[in-house]
Amino acid sequence: MGKAHPAKDIMRPKILLFFEYGTLNGGEFSLLAMLRAMGQVAFEFVAAAPVSGMLAGRLGELGIEVMPLVLRDSHGRKRGIEEINLHLVEIITRVSPDLVHSNSLAMGRMVGRVASEVKIPCTSHLRDIIKLNKTVISDLNQNAALVAVSNATRQYHIDQGMAQEKVQVIYNGVDTELFCPAPKTGTIKRELGLSSSAVLCANIGQVCLRKGQTLLAQAAVSLAREFPEVNYLFVGERHSQKSESIKYENTIRQTFQDAGIEDRLFCLGFRRDIPVLLNEVDLLVHAAHQEPLGRVLLEAASCGQVIVATNVGGTPEILTDMVSALLAPSNDLDALVAAIGQMLRDRELRIRLGRQARTAAIEKFSLPAAAARVGAFWESFL
Repeated sequence: MGKAHPAKDIMRPKILLFFEYGTLNGGEFSLLAMLRAMGQVAFEFVAAAPVSGMLAGRLGELGIEVMPLVLRDSHGRKRGIEEINLHLVEIITRVSPDLVHSNSLAMGRMVGRVASEVKIPCTSHLRDIIKLNKTVISDLNQNAALVAVSNATRQYHIDQGMAQEKVQVIYNGVDTELFCPAPKTGTIKRELGLSSSAVLCANIGQVCLRKGQTLLAQAAVSLAREFPEVNYLFVGERHSQKSESIKYENTIRQTFQDAGIEDRLFCLGFRRDIPVLLNEVDLLVHAAHQEPLGRVLLEAASCGQVIVATNVGGTPEILTDMVSALLAPSNDLDALVAAIGQMLRDRELRIRLGRQARTAAIEKFSLPAAAARVGAFWESFL
């Protein structure tokens, strides 16, 4: 008799994960990290996601089967509500999971509309802080429970009418072994053709209006004369094709050009080497107008990186002003300029805050602990 395969001998609960987009942003990276930490030991995971984009490949690398999720027609227009409802029910019926989990607010709303029909526990992450109407709130409330990534995110939704008893906070985790302090090697400076004395200030994240990149561009102009050695790295892509989003991205470049410092701007697009980048740059600036729980802030803190951020959303739950970072009010150019300038001038402050950021990341945002909490959350409905 052949040796039995352990995975086939254990009846694991099957969890169907829904992803609205096939791209990789903070929410996708956060859940991927959780899934990697869990493995397919306690649960069997199946995903429903658009097959275009990099997400499907990353899920495949984790051994997770991907069912095609088609929310838009061949012209890129969103399919009608009834059509989407039927599509979701078909996928859920085919997979026959024990639990369904959506990885975003919008996806959670869509699944919430069919939750009573499929008669399977449905849960969802809340990773946004945005204004919602009563219909959206009602749809989300059809889920059995919701996971907010920060206390700020939870309270914002409760204030809009979400069922308080259904919303609990589970922080995202960060891999503190992957994102850890490392000596600078100069690799990014050599890649960009910069001298060893150059200073690198980075912004990492999707290029979009809420991330405040244009404010950082304005700050760079204000600081240009005092700090001629500082270069600015914008890491991330613009996904939106709306005219306002295209204009927003162009404004970043135009601001540097109008000030005659376009040679200090480097738009690097999507990068796979974020742990390397976070150890090669000298300062991370996150000027978001709103931020539920910035993934890049967790990663930067874990690397012991020097951070200037805006005091919005869940950011104060990650970082403490003058303890692990410098926090400035949102949309306040003068305050942002002052904070960046203070960091660039004070080496001892940078060292102290970077060390304390690393300590905070380890103590509060451990990936194994976060994965265990999410696992326990799912188990409570099985």
